[in-house]
Amino acid sequence: MKPTAAKIIDLSGDAFAPLSYSVRLAFMLGPPFAFGLALLLTGLLVSPGAAGFVISMAVATVGGGKLVILAGAVERAPVGPWALAALIVYIDLATALIMLGGIHYLYRLPWIGRRMAGAREMGWRLLERNPWVRRATWLSLAAFVAVPFYGTGALMGAVMGRMLGLSRWSIVICTVCGSLFGSSALALASDYWAERINAIAQRPVLGFVLVVMIVSLMILGSHWLLGHPHGTGARDGSPPT
Repeated sequence: MKPTAAKIIDLSGDAFAPLSYSVRLAFMLGPPFAFGLALLLTGLLVSPGAAGFVISMAVATVGGGKLVILAGAVERAPVGPWALAALIVYIDLATALIMLGGIHYLYRLPWIGRRMAGAREMGWRLLERNPWVRRATWLSLAAFVAVPFYGTGALMGAVMGRMLGLSRWSIVICTVCGSLFGSSALALASDYWAERINAIAQRPVLGFVLVVMIVSLMILGSHWLLGHPHGTGARDGSPPT
């Protein structure tokens, strides 16, 4: 029987069995701590400007997802596209670990819980629209993380992995593999299109138009893959990574 909207939004009972306290702490606090340590080392060994650039790119993934890798091809960028690709992979891994380590608690938080409700609703819509996802579980989840559409990424990947019955570690491996593939493809594209990217960077108006076009294509791709949102939860759908 198809789940009702109320059942989809009530996620408190649809989570993995709790981990031990020490493991939950490692999953939830380890990734932010490691990221802070990496920023400190970047500031000391490269430059404070490089650390600031990495922070800005990490924040930009909320709206731009993996496409922030292209910014590394700009000549003035203190960090190159491959370093940004590594950043994206780490963010996806960290998101998956935090989700899988604290998913019980995240469901109960007012704002985050609603976003996860939206992610769950989009997951059901994806499975209804694309039956092949169930047949190619592992590969489909990795591909889902790899594509740079709105609504895809590590957060949705963790929710989808749970819905498909994958274990915690299978979800983590799928997330890393998908992120590696998608990020490496964009880093290679950045190297190949470096001259064009720099030419666009020197023309802010043209760059703005291209950004609008790319964002529009990402939204259209998301609608094609996930379908149009429905209900309160879908309006709070998860951002891309």
